[in-house]
Amino acid sequence: MMIRNMRVMAAVTVVLLWASGARADKLQGFKDAVAAKPGCESIPYKDLFRVCDGKNDVMHEWCDGMRGPIKCDAGTTSTLKGNLERERQNYEKLKNKKRDLEDKKYQSSDDNEKSRLQSEIEAVSKEIDASERAMNAIKSDSDKRSDFVKTAISTIETCIDHRRAIMNIFAEALDKVRGENDDDIKPLARILRDRYEEAKSGHEQAITGKENARAKCKSEAP
Repeated sequence: MMIRNMRVMAAVTVVLLWASGARADKLQGFKDAVAAKPGCESIPYKDLFRVCDGKNDVMHEWCDGMRGPIKCDAGTTSTLKGNLERERQNYEKLKNKKRDLEDKKYQSSDDNEKSRLQSEIEAVSKEIDASERAMNAIKSDSDKRSDFVKTAISTIETCIDHRRAIMNIFAEALDKVRGENDDDIKPLARILRDRYEEAKSGHEQAITGKENARAKCKSEAP
């Protein structure tokens, strides 16, 4: 009986020591989180910290421009469209001018007049070729612009997804610190609560900014 009681007491002692050690580790974790710079390192919950830390670098890759364009300059697409339409009109005018000259040459019976008209026809033909090259160049720029805009929209949407995931981690951390009841941890939890609310708000503002950038890019789609 005595041996059994001793075993029970030893087991209880182990549990108490483990609980005491776990509490001390948790308290130290909160102290370290408060001392850390804002961001994932300020999360004392190991599971949330690991997820946050793993996603953070990926988020910055997509949101800071390393993985592709994250904005579209306003007006570029409309400028290209305007330039292309003006060049098309110029191209049609030149073609009409050439037809008129060819008709005049066909109807003329004067060799000198025909020679002069032929020179004008050749000059206009060169202008037509130049106009066609200009249109092709603008079309090429327009295609590049279309690819750029599509890439930017995709990049921004991926950025928003990653940033929202980080924001949700801070929202979860916020819920957890609000539920801390240990008297020693409560003051630290309140400090972290304010930081998480600020971080969550910061991510919300950043997401709104990216949503605005996406809307601008969509308006720039050819």
